[in-house]
Amino acid sequence: MAIIRWNPWNLSSVFDEEGWDLPTIPGLNRLGQGLNIFETEDALVAEAALPGIPEDKVDISVEEGVVRITASAEEKQEEKGKRRYFMSSMASTYNYSFRLPQGVVEDSEPEAELESGVLRLTFKKVKKAPPKKIQVKAKAKKE
Repeated sequence: MAIIRWNPWNLSSVFDEEGWDLPTIPGLNRLGQGLNIFETEDALVAEAALPGIPEDKVDISVEEGVVRITASAEEKQEEKGKRRYFMSSMASTYNYSFRLPQGVVEDSEPEAELESGVLRLTFKKVKKAPPKKIQVKAKAKKE
């Protein structure tokens, strides 16, 4: 066992004790995640970062106006034929969800394409009808 010199100014050991967990927000501990949502004249586009995830490991669902994107992959690297001193493995999980705004066709089939680790979802927008003008007619008074 190694001997570690005590440092009275090192406060990290205080917070390592039980009951001193710092608050965390799920999903913030993963680096490289990103979701961009923007609109064009006729579509709503969502781009989600899914680095290293093949298309068969991506699941997209739309339910009651909420789009959910989940993706996961696991990769193991192992040297065979040698005594193992080290084996690295990587597991990535991505979860994105967002609500579709009004004017987006939920029932239409969105287009989804995965290119260079970025999933691009395109939803069609409903064409807005111009506002109707109603003519007001005055009735003649009876005398």
